[in-house]
This record gives sequence, structure tokens and C-alpha cells, in this order.
Amino acid sequence: MVELSRTLTGSVTPADKAANDYLLLPFEVPPGLSRLTVSYEYSNAVSAALPGGSGNVVDIGVFDPRGATVFQGQGFRGWSGSGRSEFTIGPADTTPGYLPGPIYPGTWHILLGLYHILPEGCDYRLTIVGQPGEVASPAQRDLRAPVLSRKARWYRGDLHSHTHHSDAVGSLSDLVAAARARGLDFVAVTDHNTVSHLPHLAAAGGDELLLIPGQEITTYYGHANAWGIQGWQEFRCRDDVTMARIIDAVHASGALFSVNHPKDNGPAWEYSPNLPFDCVEAWQGLWAFNNYQSLAFWDRLLQQGRRVVAVGGSDKHVEPFTGQLSFYDIGTPTTWVYAGELSTAGILGGIQAGHVFISADPQGPELYLAADAAGDGLHEGMMGDELIIAAGRSMMLRAQVVGGRGLVLRIVSGEGVKSVPVESDDFAYRWQARPKGDTFYRLELVEPGGAKVARNPAALVRRALSNPIYVTIAAPGRDG
Repeated sequence: MVELSRTLTGSVTPADKAANDYLLLPFEVPPGLSRLTVSYEYSNAVSAALPGGSGNVVDIGVFDPRGATVFQGQGFRGWSGSGRSEFTIGPADTTPGYLPGPIYPGTWHILLGLYHILPEGCDYRLTIVGQPGEVASPAQRDLRAPVLSRKARWYRGDLHSHTHHSDAVGSLSDLVAAARARGLDFVAVTDHNTVSHLPHLAAAGGDELLLIPGQEITTYYGHANAWGIQGWQEFRCRDDVTMARIIDAVHASGALFSVNHPKDNGPAWEYSPNLPFDCVEAWQGLWAFNNYQSLAFWDRLLQQGRRVVAVGGSDKHVEPFTGQLSFYDIGTPTTWVYAGELSTAGILGGIQAGHVFISADPQGPELYLAADAAGDGLHEGMMGDELIIAAGRSMMLRAQVVGGRGLVLRIVSGEGVKSVPVESDDFAYRWQARPKGDTFYRLELVEPGGAKVARNPAALVRRALSNPIYVTIAAPGRDG
């Protein structure tokens, strides 16, 4: 019987990383194999590149003979970052993060990601073992797009989560159990640089929880989520030109692209803020996790005239669910989306329209914004909408807060900030505005801060955020 046993060794230096963050190592696979196991080790390894660069971090993935180069990666078979030292690919019993199916004969490639390399360099050693057996047919993929409700309403969910298909310990079942315990309607599963979870989403979510197919495009210079994908998305990127191509590919697949946690220790977004992304994760995890910086990143885009949707995501790496929820769990924060139906297309359509607000958790507080451009009830809009009014005309706006007694409502626009105390748990505030030019209006619900907020922007704790209503002053001759 044909078998395979191969060892690959080598070294990389900081100069190698400076030239290319990724290293492709070819190896030949003979016909007749049904399973492939790869293990690897490297010198001075740490699980993360700690401040000061205390060790090496080398990630790993693999491509089969169908293609391995950048934007030609049809042979992608999986990625585990630095979270695993060994993986197996076979007809069915495949390591999470990797795609089951045939072991095609031909030239395969190990992909090493040079995340952090010490000045003295890094030695690596890989062992590749192939086992004979009946050659498998390509794995069947269940990519159903269920519709769980036809009702148009506000749905609450989480747009950023991880399972054992990347670097979490918990499974999809654990994620579903925690999300149901939190009362969520949808969760985007965004495992790092892999899509091995996609075929399992419809069955795992069942009839009560919508699991949105996603991938966290995890580069060494910033992270982003792609929601609504049907297949693997390229992540090997170190410059704006390549990232623009990745965004174009995500859009071409019918998916949305969102910049993740653009803040210190996010990690930050080092690419251009002018790239054509759809959304910004303005709130990741607990508010105290430097989210004031992400909010400022998004607000700068608004002030510049960009219409980018703010979303939230827990970035929760789920653990085995015991029935007990933690202080920081799935749904921290919660993204609320007004959608025509509970389906991937429905939720993504609501996000793309900007019909979104974010709250600290699934129990709220809730924050709604509406406007009437003419005062006649015929020119109304909600957050995400654009209203066109004639120059010099006024408009009416209405904020509604549910469950926010004792907090402060901040009205933020291109013209400044106004603060209003929230006096009840079902609070409404109306005001008239006369915009002097194109502008926007959005809401924040914050904890009272006093003098310390003036000294430190991080001290202003948000409990909810709305997306804006955009106002455009009509050109002469255009109806307002």
C-alpha cells in the first residue's frame, strides 16, 4: 500500500517576514491516500506575540493541488493559526478548521504565517503522514439559507463569534446553547480565516436561532468580518491595494465587509480608513475594552461624509456551555437590526440599510431614532435613512429610550452635541432642527460622567448607540 511520511525543516528570519508574511512549503502526495496528518513545532514558541516580542508565533494552514497562491486559493483546506500543533484531513473525521474530503494526488502546500519572528530567527519542523484507504468523494456541503421568521421587526444578535473551528474551545452546539440562553435571534459565526463551520450552521441553529455564515479575515495588520459568504475568502494581505481586492471579492460574493475593533489591542486597523468597507465594529466586548477609540474611528468617518454602518460584536470565543452565563458572554454587546425577515439576507439587508443600533446586552437599553422631514408624516425616516429637505426648512426628530432611566441621552450631529437626562424607562424626546447643510443625527445613551469625562474621554461609558439619520439639503429645483 502507498503511504506517505515526509519531514520538512527550515529556518526563517525577520528579513524573511519583511519580504513576505507567508511561506508556502510544497510537498508531493501520491495517489491512494485517504487521510493526511500534519504536525509541526518551532523554536521559542509562545501562543501570542506579547508586548516586547517575547517569542516566535508561526501560524499554519494547508492547500491541496487545486491552487495555493494569493487570490488563486481554490485548494484551501484549512487554517488553525497557532492554536493547534497538529491537524488531520480525511473523508469525515477532520480536525475543526479544516475541510473534509478527498486527499487529491499532486503538489500540496503547507502555509506558514510568520506572525512574529524573534531577531535571532525561528527554526521549524513539520511531519507529514499520509495513510492509504478508499479515496473519498468530495464532501457534500449544506449551505441552506433558512428563513426562520417572515415578520418584519427588530431582531437582536451578535455579529462576531468564534468556535473550535478556529481558536475557541467550545463547539457550535455550545455557541447555540449560550445564544439561546441570552435570548438572541441571530449570531454570525466568524471563525478566523476558515470556513469549515459553514456546512454545519443550518443544522446547528435549528428553527430558533439564525447562524449567519461568516469569516474573520485575520491579517497581521488588522481584522475584518465578512458576513453572508458562501466560500473561503483570501486573507494574505499587507497593503491597501491587496485589501481593496479582498473587499471587492467579498462584495462580489454578495457579502458585507466590516472593519473589526479599530483600537489599541484590538488589534488596530492599520490599513487605510478610506477603503470601501460597509461597516465598523464600533463596540467590541465590554465597553471598557477601549471602545471609545473604535467609536472615535467611526465618528471621524461620519464627520468626513462617509456613510458607514456602526455595528457591535462580542468577539466571544465560546467555551463548553454549562448552563451558566458569564459576565462577558455572547451578546456583549448586542446588535439590533430592523429586518423584513429573520434570514441571512434579511439581517444583512437591514445592516446595509443602517437600520441598526447597539446596546450593552440583549436586555437593552433600547435606543430608537426617527425623523420627519416635512412635519406631515409623509417624509419619515429611521436610523440609516437619508432625508432630503429644502434649504432653510426645519425638521422634527424623535428619540425613544426603553430601559434607560437615570442615563443621559446624547444627540450627536455634524453641528455638535446636546445632552438630555433620561427620566423614565419609557422615555421620548422630540426636538426641531434646522440644518444649515448636509449633516447627520445619531444618539448615544451614556452613564452620567461629570468632570472626569471632560478630563478623560474613556470615562464616558456608553450603554447604547444608534446609527445616524442622514440629512441632505436639496439642490435648487429639487423637491425636499
